[in-house]
Amino acid sequence: MQFTACAQSRNSENKKGYRIEVNVDGVKDTTIMLGYHLGDKKYVADTTFVNSSGVGVFEGDSLLDGGMYLIILPERTYFDILVGDNQQFGVKTSFENLIDDLEFTNSPENTAFANYQRFMGEKQQRMAELRDQIQNTTEGDSLEKATMEEINLLDKQVKEYWDNLIVDNEGTFLATIIKSLKPVDIPEFEIPADVSNPDSLRWIMGYRYNQEHFFDNVDLTDDRLIRTPFFLGRLDTYFDRVLLPVPDTLTKYVARILDTTKENKRMFQYVVSHLLTKFQASQIMGMDAVFVYIAEKYYLSGDVDWISDEIKQKIQERVSDLKPNLIGQVAPNLNLKDFNNTAHELHAINAKVTIVYFWEPGCSHCKKVTPVLNDLYKKYKDSGFEVYAIYTQGEIDKWKEYINSKQLSWINVWDPTRVSNYHKLYDIYSTPIIYVLDKDKKIIAKRIPVESLEKFLEEELK
Repeated sequence: MQFTACAQSRNSENKKGYRIEVNVDGVKDTTIMLGYHLGDKKYVADTTFVNSSGVGVFEGDSLLDGGMYLIILPERTYFDILVGDNQQFGVKTSFENLIDDLEFTNSPENTAFANYQRFMGEKQQRMAELRDQIQNTTEGDSLEKATMEEINLLDKQVKEYWDNLIVDNEGTFLATIIKSLKPVDIPEFEIPADVSNPDSLRWIMGYRYNQEHFFDNVDLTDDRLIRTPFFLGRLDTYFDRVLLPVPDTLTKYVARILDTTKENKRMFQYVVSHLLTKFQASQIMGMDAVFVYIAEKYYLSGDVDWISDEIKQKIQERVSDLKPNLIGQVAPNLNLKDFNNTAHELHAINAKVTIVYFWEPGCSHCKKVTPVLNDLYKKYKDSGFEVYAIYTQGEIDKWKEYINSKQLSWINVWDPTRVSNYHKLYDIYSTPIIYVLDKDKKIIAKRIPVESLEKFLEEELK
């Protein structure tokens, strides 16, 4: 576990500041830290020395940003506390039993939070025991049924506890946290009697409801949630598992979430930065379109006003590199020459499927991909399949020798001076790279591994 030192931004308008007195039985004459969660990382906000009486005090002249914080003890042991509006309180526990012995003074919210942690710890332990019983039972259906009944009862007790906690602590950060942890209750849908597959329709309706209401219990305008260990995971779960990985779908819900977070600048700043990075780095084909959407709608439009001109220029350059070659776009036309100086126009190729293949003979990965692609070419070329292979280097003798030795009979072209600008139009910064075009030369796949290509071809060449 790593903790990063980080200067917290404070609310300088509050002269009262924060004072958190810590007393941990079994800890003295040492330094402890006050940390906080931020996404999937933990940072250090303050340090203090625990005296011989076991007392240490974190204090500052202005308020801490609200969130879930950590009291970090020697050996990197820690426990969580809540920092909200009231930042003048005390906490006492023992090193041997951090949660069981946890007590607070002048912080009813943290007292309720400690009770919640103890309650959940007890229920989770019992739930794990019951699941082990089901997995290891040899007693037959009757014991399994009784165990499932107890599991369902535990689940019901947890939900009731959460509901009561939210009501009893209304208006507090604790209530906001607990509510955000609650999954959306999917209603029982009425299915017409004449539906042939009611279970399938019910699943589809439930999926769509969850897609629309996933964040109903999450206050996307409360930036304190950023400083919790679960908000980032919930955000990623939505885009990775709940929504279909289709750019048009994802951009729709990106806009919905970001337009909501705009009510709180810190929340907006965190979420828009995370989503931009997420889709820029995604390994899923087509997600670069979502990156372009976020960049243009929020960063390049001026909605994001905290970045430097240099960073904004880099984002603009990346967008310019990606826009010509997004999936669904007509591929940029090229008219390149082979080593006999004969020109071959990409858009003039008459084929159901055209591969644009960027490669070089000396590339170690190309040496693995090229033979596989050549085998596919021989197998499918009479079915409407063509390869437009672009050599990306300038050594004509090596290129010609490799083509002849490997009998690469597809369209072999090059542009040693890059006058066509193909490397920018197709965002080529490494090799090998494969683009797949349909009969109208629209990009239907890009950067696809050659191992996945045959199945793709079988579908497209039907």
